[in-house]
Amino acid sequence: MTNPIGATRAKIATQEIAFEKQRGISQIEVRSGFAQVHISQLSEPLHDNRLIVLKSVAEGGVSVDFLKLTPSGLSFVITEANCGDIERALDPLGFRHTIRKDRCVVLVHAVNMRDEEGLTAQVVQQAIASGAIVDHVSDMHDRMLIVAEAKYAETLRNAFREVANV
Repeated sequence: MTNPIGATRAKIATQEIAFEKQRGISQIEVRSGFAQVHISQLSEPLHDNRLIVLKSVAEGGVSVDFLKLTPSGLSFVITEANCGDIERALDPLGFRHTIRKDRCVVLVHAVNMRDEEGLTAQVVQQAIASGAIVDHVSDMHDRMLIVAEAKYAETLRNAFREVANV
């Protein structure tokens, strides 16, 4: 005797459910008005100096995104409107830093991106093939975040449309 309930469950598990978002890239979003900050050549103790930087930034009222630790410092993204505030926070510390203005964040949305075999690699491959100079790539479970010069925003958007469901 077969189990019709078990068979139904197995069938549902392999199909997309009507209320699920379609698999693959579902949306490409571009946000502008950002700057990328790099603090480098911090001396030892590296950990303590990173904390000094972050404390000064916090006390300066600057919100950071995409914080990354580097071998000799750290980097993050801020709104371009906060460039003056970040300078006031970092200059007194005397640490080497650069601020790259006119950056955009391109968000490539895809449900369960990490579970879709090869999708993350496809997005990175398209970004590189587009000729855009990419400053930063991050991934989350349902999206990738790419920081690049704002002049490459449409180039990246068009490159991702080639592999998207939109």
